[in-house]
This record gives sequence, structure tokens and C-alpha cells, in this order.
Amino acid sequence: MNLHDTLLPADLLLFANFIWLLIGLQALRMAPWRVFLTSARLQHLFLGASLSLFMLWLLGVGVRPGLGFHFLGVTVFTLMFGWSLGVIGVSLIMVGITMTTGHWSALAMNTLLLGILPVSVSYGIYALVYRYLPHHLFIYIFLCAFFNAMLAAGAAILMLVMLLVITETYSFTRISNEYLPFLPLYLFPEGLLNGMTTMALIGLRPDWLKTYHDDIYLKS
Repeated sequence: MNLHDTLLPADLLLFANFIWLLIGLQALRMAPWRVFLTSARLQHLFLGASLSLFMLWLLGVGVRPGLGFHFLGVTVFTLMFGWSLGVIGVSLIMVGITMTTGHWSALAMNTLLLGILPVSVSYGIYALVYRYLPHHLFIYIFLCAFFNAMLAAGAAILMLVMLLVITETYSFTRISNEYLPFLPLYLFPEGLLNGMTTMALIGLRPDWLKTYHDDIYLKS
């Protein structure tokens, strides 16, 4: 799913750097630095989760350059750390991924598409579910983790396909024939990965989830 330097116009890739900068500054401003800098446990958890996500993003299969699949895992990452640290984390992870690929011109666009967009969708859906639906454990696991992950990954792929078609990198006919038929085979495992990981954390380490509290979701 990672874009190469030559797949999109240079001016579009340059503009992506401006958008990334604005969002990154907002994330830095909103991040809970006082808590983060005084909690060694949170620092170790953030580093470990980021490293796990980095290793996960190294694995993937591709149809054509820019058209591929790899597990994102950003939904559970967002549920663990919230929006601001989620954005910072995926940005750092994408820098590490780009060090292995060398596509530095596409760094900002890849970060926006494969990191910040699914993080924002994941946190937005969580916020809506928390506000408008009952605080029930099943709702949290199914909607905030499983379904949320599928929707976040689908949003990333939809935006990727739109960019490739609008810039005439690939025709929609080619994408619909060679790429989109595999989409259901990707979205369900993505939801399953995030849902099962979230469920395991609730059972073993609920304190690792910033968005989950036993006294809220397990109350009678």
C-alpha cells in the first residue's frame, strides 16, 4: 500500500508535507506530555507498541506499485493511546518504514493515507460510539475495535484508489479488476486482528487501553 516517489505528481507530494506539518503540530500541542514524560510505563508501552506496528507494516503483499495490502493495526493503537499520541506514533513508524524503502518524497502522503487517516477515523468512531451508544463491553469490542478497524482500513484504501485514479496513475478499470476484488479478503482479517488484540488487552492488560475502563464498561 505504500506509495512510491514516482506514482503521484511531485507538487501533490509536496502539498502533503504541508498538511502533515499542520496535523503534526496539532497532535504535538494536544499530546499529554506531562503524563507521558513522567510515566516510564507509558513510555515503554508506547515504544513497544510502535515497534510491533513497525514490524507489522514491513509485511505485505502487492499487486502493482502502490496497490498492495498490509495489516495496519492502527485502531487498537489508537484505542491504547488516543488521537494525538496515535498520530505521533504512526508518523514515527512511517519514517522508519521509509528508511527501508527510500521513498522520501512520498513520506508525507504515506503517513497521511496509511497512518493519520485511519487513526482519525478510528478515534472519531470511538468518540461517536462512546457518546451515543450504551457503554457495553460487546459494543466496545465489536464497534470500537472490529468494525472500526475495517472501516478505518477501508477509508485508507478508498482514498488511495481515488488519488491513483484522479492522477491517472492507474485506470479505475485496472484497479477494479486487479485490486478491489481482494478487498474483502483484507478488511475482515484487519478487523479480526484489531478486535482480538483489543479483547486480549481487556482480559489481560486493561490499563493499557486509554479508551477503556472497567468501571465504565463492566458496571451493572
